[in-house]
Amino acid sequence: AIIAYQQALEVTTRQAFPQKHAETLKNLGITYQDNHRFSLAYDTYESAITTVELLRGEIISGEESKRKQAEEWNVLYRRMVEVCLQLGKETLALEYIERSKTRNLVELLFNDELSPKGETSPEDNRRLQQLRDEIAVEKQRLQEAEINNHSNDHNLGAIGSKLNQLRQQREDLISKVIGYQPIRFPEIQRLLDDNTAIVQWYLFEDCFRAFVITRDRSKPQIWSSSKEDLEKLKNYWNSEYLQSYRQDKKRWIYELNHKLQQLPEILHLDEVISLVPHNCKKLILVPHLYLHLLPIHGLKLSNGEYLIDKFTDGVTAAPSCQLLRILQKQSSKCRDAIYGDVMYNVSTLLFAIQNPTKNLDYSDIEVETIATKFKPNYILKHDKATLTAFQQQSNSDNFKNSHWLHFSSHGYFDLNNPYKSALQLHGAAKIPITNATESSRTLRISEEEEIELEKCLTLENIFELTLSNCRLVTLSACESGYTDFNNTSDEYIGLPSGFIHAGAASIVSTLWAVDDFSTAIFTIKFYENIQNSTSTNNIALALNQAQNWFRQITPPQLRQWIDENQNVTAENKGKIKKRLADYNNPQEKLFENPYYWAGFYAVGD
Repeated sequence: AIIAYQQALEVTTRQAFPQKHAETLKNLGITYQDNHRFSLAYDTYESAITTVELLRGEIISGEESKRKQAEEWNVLYRRMVEVCLQLGKETLALEYIERSKTRNLVELLFNDELSPKGETSPEDNRRLQQLRDEIAVEKQRLQEAEINNHSNDHNLGAIGSKLNQLRQQREDLISKVIGYQPIRFPEIQRLLDDNTAIVQWYLFEDCFRAFVITRDRSKPQIWSSSKEDLEKLKNYWNSEYLQSYRQDKKRWIYELNHKLQQLPEILHLDEVISLVPHNCKKLILVPHLYLHLLPIHGLKLSNGEYLIDKFTDGVTAAPSCQLLRILQKQSSKCRDAIYGDVMYNVSTLLFAIQNPTKNLDYSDIEVETIATKFKPNYILKHDKATLTAFQQQSNSDNFKNSHWLHFSSHGYFDLNNPYKSALQLHGAAKIPITNATESSRTLRISEEEEIELEKCLTLENIFELTLSNCRLVTLSACESGYTDFNNTSDEYIGLPSGFIHAGAASIVSTLWAVDDFSTAIFTIKFYENIQNSTSTNNIALALNQAQNWFRQITPPQLRQWIDENQNVTAENKGKIKKRLADYNNPQEKLFENPYYWAGFYAVGD
C-alpha cells in the first residue's frame, strides 16, 4: 500500500492535481500511522496539511464552501494530532487542534471578494486581485500543457512550481491583512496571567482528551479518557440530553438537575480539574463540538462545589485559543475607549431591544431597570423594535457606538441552517405551517408555527454589523448561545459568533429556553455586579457572582433585595412581589435548580 501511494504521488502531484495529491498524502499518512511509523506519518500529514491550506485561498464562493472543505479534511487534522501525541509532541498537538478550529470564522473578516472588513490599503487589494489573476493564468497554462502534451516534464514542473509560489504569496498576504497566523503554544501561554488556566477539550475517534494550559508549564498537562468514556459521553449527549430536550422541553427541565449530576462523572471533571494548579483563580473553557452546548461551568465537583465556586475570578469560555486572542484584543480596545477618558465616562452608552413581541411581561422590568444605570441609553421598545427601525441611520449609529448591547426578546436557533438563526423583532409574525416545503424566508419555531425571517435580526444580518467599541452583548433570549454541533470542523456557527465577528469583546447568552421571570431577576443582578468596581472589567466574574447569588436566594431575601433596589420602580416592585406571593416557604431556595442559572454563560475575555 505504501509503495502504491508513493507511486500515485508521482502522478497526482501538488502542481497538477493538488486535491488528489492531498488525499493521497492523507491515505499514505494513515498507512504509516496504522503501522506505527509515526515520524513518517507526521512528515506526510504535514505535507498534506500544507497543500490543503494553500487550496483554501482558491475557494472564493463563500464561507459555506470553506466550511465544507474544513469538514472534509477534519480527519487529516485529527490524525495529525494523534501522531503528535504518539511522538510526545504535546505542544504541536495543541497547535494542530487550533489550526483545525474556527479558521473560517477568523477569515470571515473578509467578504466574498476577499476584501477585508474595515479599512484595507488599496495596494493590498490590488495585490490580492493581481495574485488571483496570475494564479488563474498559471492553472490554465498547466491544464492546457497536460491535455495537449505541449510541455515536457521539466516545463510542467516549472509551471507547477510557479503556481505554488503564487498560492503561497496569496496565503501570506491574506494572513497579513486579516491578522491570521496559526497560533503557537507560547502565544497561547501569553494569553494567560499567572493565575489563569485554560482547559481545552478535543474529541477523538476512540477517546476524548482535556489539555490543561498554564503560563508557567512548558507543555500542556493532558488527561485522556477510555473508549468506554467516549461512548458514554456520546450516548449522554444524543439520548439523555439533546433528544430529550427536543421531544419534551417541560420534562427535560424537570429532569435537568438529575441529568447534570451524571455529567461530571462522564467527563471525569474532578480528575481534569486536579491538573489545574491551586493558585489559578480564573478558568477559561475551550470546548469541542457538542461540548460547547453543555453547561460545564455549572457542573458540581465531588466535594459539593460547583465549578464556578472553585475559581473565584470567574469561569469563562472561548471557541478556540485563536479566537480568544482576538477577543482579548477587542476587550483591550473597549476598555481603553470606555475608561481611558476620565472627563467623559462613555461606559454609560447602552442600546437595548425591549420585548418586541410584547408577550414577555418581565422583560420590560428587566430592561427598564438595567437602563437606569446607563445614561444616555437608547431603547427600541415593543412595536418600535422593528428591523426597519433598527436599520434607520440614527438607530444604526447609536447601536454601532454603544458599549453595552442588550437584547431582551425571543431567540431561535435553526440547526438545519444556522445562518437563519434569529432574534425575533416586532412584526415578525408567527405563521401556521401549512406544508412541509422549506422556505428561505421563514424559520420553523415549533411543529405548528414558523416566523418571517425578513423581519427578524438573523445571524446573516449580524455578520454584516460593525461594532466599534462593544464591551458586552447580552442575549437575554432562549437558545441564543446555541451553535452548530453537527459540523465536524468545530466552526462555532451561532449568534455569539456573529457578534464576535461584528467586534464584540464578550457575549453572554443562553444554552436553552429560559424562564421570563427568573431571567429578569438574574439579569438585573448581573448588571448590578457589572457596575461593581470589583467586576466591571471581568464579565465572567460578574456573571458567576450573579449565579452564586441566584441559586441561594430565598423568598424573604429576594423581597428585601427588591425593596432596597433603587433602580426598580414602585410599579415594577409591585409586579415582582405579586409573583413572589406564590412562594410561601421562607427557606426555599427559589432558583437552586441549574435550569434557572446554569444556562447563562460568557464567551470572551
